[in-house]
Parts: sequence; structure tokens; C-alpha cells
Amino acid sequence: MPASKTETESSMNVRRQIRFAVGAGTSLALLALLAFAPVAGGVILYRTGDPAANTTEPTGSLAGSGWQYEGNFGNFLGTAIAPHYFLTAKHLGSGPTQFFFHGVSYTTVHSFPDSSSDLTIFEVAGTLPLYAPLYTRSDEVGQHLVVIGRGTQRGTGRMVNGELRGWQYGPTDSVQRWGENEVASIVGGRLYALFDQAGLPQEGHLSAGDSGGGVFLKDGGVWKLAGINSDVDTFASGPDGGGPYTAALFDERGSYRSDGTLVTGDAPVPSGFYAARISSRIAWINSIVGNTDPGLANISTRVTVGTDYQVCIDGFIIQGQTKRIGVRGLGPSVEVGGVPVPGTIPDPVIEVFDATGAWVAFNDDWRGSQAAEIQSSGLAPGDDRESAVIATLPAGNYTAILRDTHGITGIGLLEVYDLDQRGNSQLLNLSARAYVGINDDVLIGGVIVTSVSKRLLLRALGPELTASGVMGALDDPALELRDFNGALLAANDNWRDAPNSSEIAAAGLAPNDDRESAILALISPGTYTAIVRGFGDSNTGVGLFEAYLVN
Repeated sequence: MPASKTETESSMNVRRQIRFAVGAGTSLALLALLAFAPVAGGVILYRTGDPAANTTEPTGSLAGSGWQYEGNFGNFLGTAIAPHYFLTAKHLGSGPTQFFFHGVSYTTVHSFPDSSSDLTIFEVAGTLPLYAPLYTRSDEVGQHLVVIGRGTQRGTGRMVNGELRGWQYGPTDSVQRWGENEVASIVGGRLYALFDQAGLPQEGHLSAGDSGGGVFLKDGGVWKLAGINSDVDTFASGPDGGGPYTAALFDERGSYRSDGTLVTGDAPVPSGFYAARISSRIAWINSIVGNTDPGLANISTRVTVGTDYQVCIDGFIIQGQTKRIGVRGLGPSVEVGGVPVPGTIPDPVIEVFDATGAWVAFNDDWRGSQAAEIQSSGLAPGDDRESAVIATLPAGNYTAILRDTHGITGIGLLEVYDLDQRGNSQLLNLSARAYVGINDDVLIGGVIVTSVSKRLLLRALGPELTASGVMGALDDPALELRDFNGALLAANDNWRDAPNSSEIAAAGLAPNDDRESAILALISPGTYTAIVRGFGDSNTGVGLFEAYLVN
């Protein structure tokens, strides 16, 4: 982006503020109702009018720039911001009752309109699998942005005095589209971006129906939600102020402002779009969704559960205040892709101990106690023989053990859930000790990361266990980290070979044996899977998997 885009904005911004104050910006939803039915599509691009352009998730330097956090809210968009909440534009009203996100339809149960901005938070029944970190800094001006919408295609050219000045809003196509731009200024408490013909390669402008989509800025290498699409500049059809009409103009000269005055000048005057600003409403957002950087929402381990020292042993740490958690032990209902996993333990039982070894919770068959509370929390297992318990625990270290009631060996899944992410307590660490075999008989650790400020550090240990007296420990553990879709993000065999091994050591969590593995990753909030296996085809034994959040 040329430096002139923001450096020459002073006189233009004064005009924008005046226009905004008298209502020159027009709600994208209102424009949709006035001009189009039904509404969809999204983001007008300067470089091309191809309706297929920018309709898939950005890649390269723009990978992870917000596309994954957008869901359909009727004809508009909403952005997931917490496990049970999404954010959209207030002027859309109460909207539909469903939020369609990553292939699942979530029912809205409450709405929280903001009295001081064009934002509304909706709460949904169920848990969203991933959600956007929030941009909390107040330095948005001059920052590169990615904007996502479902408005219209680029329409016919807008000709003024025989010269192309931009494009009308075109037909709808029910397709999500993205563009890039730059925050030019803060106008009326909103982010404001200009449609510059000398702008970025994917220079974009909003159109009718783009309300509720997200504007994302990069902060510390992570794309974060900085704004929610709100409205656009509009124009009069003549000196009497009649109209209005809408278009994405890279040069307004020769057009009339909404008050009927003619736009003139010696340089192009681009139109722009507005987004409700997140950074100024962080306190309000936190008051509804709770701590937006709580830690880990869920930790789980899927392993072959044996007997004696080969049972599944999970450790977890609660930091801060008392926390309400749920623990489940599954066997018969364990599935992969909707297909039951063969060879599971038939009758799981779970026990929870505190740091002193005191027994704090136990369950064999979940309907035997707390059945109503477990059902209302959404944690009811799929089989009555499976186990679940809900407990409110003070800060400290805890151990959960999963085994079969009758000592039968098989696949089992042990899960720990954070049932209340509000407040200042955090679920920060998972450790899972279990037998690691070959082929599918590996240790699978799952984590739902909710922190936006910390990094995820994973370790796979074996030789250290031998030194601690554990029999049959894994000689040479290997580790993989995969995302929500199963894509491999990182892999490591010997931790000293990691590209950031010095940072692992600086965190104070370097394994004691060079054959052990570690991965340190800066990741966005979401669901991740770690796989621990022995390096080589016949390397088996007891392994320890650990997941930490570190600064």
C-alpha cells in the first residue's frame, strides 16, 4: 500500500466525519432490503469482476486471516468469538434462530445488543469448535486488514463524465468472498477503510448484505477480529440530494454527496466502508462471554487402556480460582468420523484424585448419580455403562484415572471439560500417561485451546519414565500436532532437532533425554490433536504426553 493512502487523509477524514454525523453511511442490511432479494455474495474487488474470485479461504501470507471463524446467520454473517458466542451487526436485529458454522447448525438462545455500538453478541446452544481471538489494541489506523462478507458481485461500471469511477453493486450469488484493505481512520467510533485504485493486490470494498462479516488485523503473527462490517458511503443522484445510490467508487469526483454537494478536487477521492470497532468494546464483550483468554476448554486422551501401570492416567492443573469441571470416561460410544471404534473397553470407570492423593470424585455408570446435571451440561455419554462426573474444584493439581470395571483391555477416551470459562480461573495443563503401541494403537491427545495470548507446548516422554521407575517405558517417542481438519501442523522426533529448540529450553520445559520430543507452536484458538507413537515400527511401551500453555 503506498504511503499516500493514509498520509493524505487529513482533509478527507474531516469530510467523512461530517458525512457520518448526518447519516451518509447506510446500513448494509438496509441497502440489501432496498436493492436486493435475497442477499448474499460478498466484497467488491478492484482488480476483477470475476464472481469466482476470492471465494475460497485465503492462503500464503493471508492464511488464517479469519475465514475459518465466519458462520452464516441467515443471509448475513456472524463471527465466532467464544465457545458459546458469536458476534454480528446490531442493525440486523434479532435475526434468525440458527447460526450455521463448520457444517453444524447452532440454535441461538440469547442476544445481547450493545447500547454503544453496532454490535450484538448471540449465545448458542452447543459448543463452537473454534473462534476468533479479539484485537484489543487501539492502533488500528494504518494496519493491513482482511474483510469478509456476503454482499454482491461487482456490477456494471459507474461512469462519470465519460470516465470509469467505480462499480455499481451487482447480482447476488450466495457466496462468501474476501478482500484486503487498510484502516484509514477511526470515524464515529468505527474503523474506516478506503477503496483505493493504487491499493493492495486484493483491494476490496463492501456492498449490500455484507453486514456482520469480520474485519481482521494481524497482531503478533496472529490474525484477530478487529471489526464487524456495518455500513458504506452512499451518494445522491443529483444536486438536490435525491437518491441515494450506492457504488464502490475508487474516485468520487463528479458524484454528489448525500447533502447534494459535488465532489471535486485534483486527486482521486475514494469511497469507503465502516466496521464497528472491537477494541473499544472489549470490556462489554468480556462482561458477556467471560474471560476471552481462559486457557484450555477441553483436554482429552484416547489410548489403549490396560491394567496396573497401563491404565490411562491424566493430570490437569487448575490455576486461579475454584473451577467447575466435567470428567468423562468413554468406551462403547467412541467413534471416528461417525463410525464406532472396534475393541473399546465395555464398562469404563473414572476416579479423580487431588495432589495429596485424596479421592475427590468417582463414577462407574453415569446415570447412577448427577444424571440431570450431566445431561443439562451436554456431557451425557452415549452408553449407560460409560462414566461421567461433575465437580467444583479449587485451584491445584489433579489426576484422573480411566480403567475398565472388570479389568478388560481396550480403547478408551478420558476427557476433562472446563464448564465455566468466566472469571479468572484457568485449565492450563494436561498430562496423559498410557501404553503406546503400533499402527492405530497410539496415544491421541486432544486439546481445545481458548487462549489468544499463549503458545502451546507439547512434549512426548519415555526414557524419563524409566528413570522414575516406570516399567516398560517407550524408548524413543515421536510427536505430531494436527489441526481441526486433521492437517499436520508440526512433527518432531528428537526435541533438539526442533527449529525452535532454544525457545523450548527457555520455557523451562526441555525434556531430559534427547530422544524425547517437543513442539512449541503459536496457534489460534481452536481444536487440536496430538499423536504420540514410538519412532520405528516396533517401538512400544508406556509414554507420557503433556500439553502446556506458555507465554
